[in-house]
Amino acid sequence: GGFNMFTYSNSSLMDGVNAQVSYTPSNGTTEEGSSSDYGITYTGVEGLTIRAGSATDDTDTSATIETNIIAATYAMDAFTVGYQTSEDDSETADADVDFEAFGVSYAVSEELSVSLNSSTHEYENSSLSDQEAMGISMSYVMGSMTLKANHNTVDNIAGAAATDRSGYSLNLAFAF
Repeated sequence: GGFNMFTYSNSSLMDGVNAQVSYTPSNGTTEEGSSSDYGITYTGVEGLTIRAGSATDDTDTSATIETNIIAATYAMDAFTVGYQTSEDDSETADADVDFEAFGVSYAVSEELSVSLNSSTHEYENSSLSDQEAMGISMSYVMGSMTLKANHNTVDNIAGAAATDRSGYSLNLAFAF
């Protein structure tokens, strides 16, 4: 949302299709230009969701940024897979960023689920290293008890070489 933002959504175009557009005009002081976005979601096939969108950010007159995103998820039986790719194209030299992610989850049983996810930020700026992230998680439910565990790593955070982090989590919850 923003200063005099206009948003329109329409899901009556055809079954399984939802379209959205938005426009935010310049506020005349801190935002020099306007911004516009549009997106479409398709859910016309059971288990499949496809999304695509594009945005133009002209709020800084020295560098328009155009963003394009495509994503899809598909669930079949115990498996769910997802993929997303996006690109930010800037008029500023060496400022483009490409992003790609995938994930897969598997319901081993009604009680146990596992998942694996990965993502990469690729920077046009050669002084930045590509950021890579990986995560694995599991969830086990037994009656009113839920046990969750995960391990996540991120290498080259925000493009800074050797700025790596990893984390673990173990959670046990009871519902009364």
